[in-house]
Amino acid sequence: MKLKSKYLLLISLALIFITSACQDNRVYESYVDIPNHEWNKDYTASFEVEITDSIQLHNIYVNIRNTGKYPYSNLWLFIKQIDPEGNMTEEKYECHLASDTGEWYGSGFGNIFDLQVLYKPAILFEKPGLYTFEMVQGMRDDKLPGVVNIGLKLDKTNQ
Repeated sequence: MKLKSKYLLLISLALIFITSACQDNRVYESYVDIPNHEWNKDYTASFEVEITDSIQLHNIYVNIRNTGKYPYSNLWLFIKQIDPEGNMTEEKYECHLASDTGEWYGSGFGNIFDLQVLYKPAILFEKPGLYTFEMVQGMRDDKLPGVVNIGLKLDKTNQ
């Protein structure tokens, strides 16, 4: 019995050490499900992010989950950012999902591929408060098949 409790203590200490050694700089991460895995051009994925640190630089990522039925190697997005005072910026952004030979980037499980794309590196949010990010697909298709989820991630940079 003593051997078992020493073993459990050793395992617990190892887990504590491992989890404390890994620094998670994540500020926000969320996904939106795309209805029927078919992104309609009128469907807006919206994310609300509370920014409290106006000194630290942040990286912004777009997270994409698609199936092998997605017909293209890229995905154009219209991304709006609305700051706490209501000021809006909008830009078009291209995410490359597959190589020229048709191999999907990112990790895959079954027929679903998960990719994280660095959208904006080392961004400073000058004002703390609630920021809204909105994404609309910018492809020519009215209904874009094979998109399972779209997500947004913000983390603090190590700079």
